[in-house]
Amino acid sequence: MIKPVTAYLALGSNLDPLQYIPQALQLLTQLPEATLIAESRWYHTRPFGLFNQPAFINLAVALETQLTPLALLTHTQQIENQLGRVRTIANGPRTIDIDLVLIGDAVSDDPLLKLPHPGLLERDFMLIPVLDIAPPSLREPRSGQFLSVFAPAVRYRQIISCSTQARSNDQSIAVSH
Repeated sequence: MIKPVTAYLALGSNLDPLQYIPQALQLLTQLPEATLIAESRWYHTRPFGLFNQPAFINLAVALETQLTPLALLTHTQQIENQLGRVRTIANGPRTIDIDLVLIGDAVSDDPLLKLPHPGLLERDFMLIPVLDIAPPSLREPRSGQFLSVFAPAVRYRQIISCSTQARSNDQSIAVSH
């Protein structure tokens, strides 16, 4: 049996996000060997990479899981497919995008799954939501530095605004906004 670890996932949507994000959150609560323990604030963000498209809603969640990183990736891709995700244009519009950002202290250069996510330290819409729900002691696995030290230097600043509060496992995690 694999020891439980905390996995941080980044979610984003710019095609009817108020429909698809709650659905994705609900499906994440149904994963085997995984418990949703925290949800960040919701961030309204400018598109990244391909600019002629609607703005996004981005957030992060924390899962306590015994799934291997590749098994978790398989499950999240199944959720994306179930919610109509179509991969035609890189950084294009999407019903839902679920990225594995950090999984415990795992480091991977596997072409199927790079950990930590390569965009984590460069994109505010990934880093800031994770910082909403991560303990201050969380370290970036490659450098060993506290994750929070990277926030001032983030390269891509896409956040426009955010909702008012994050939720953790000691509060009810709502899936409708």
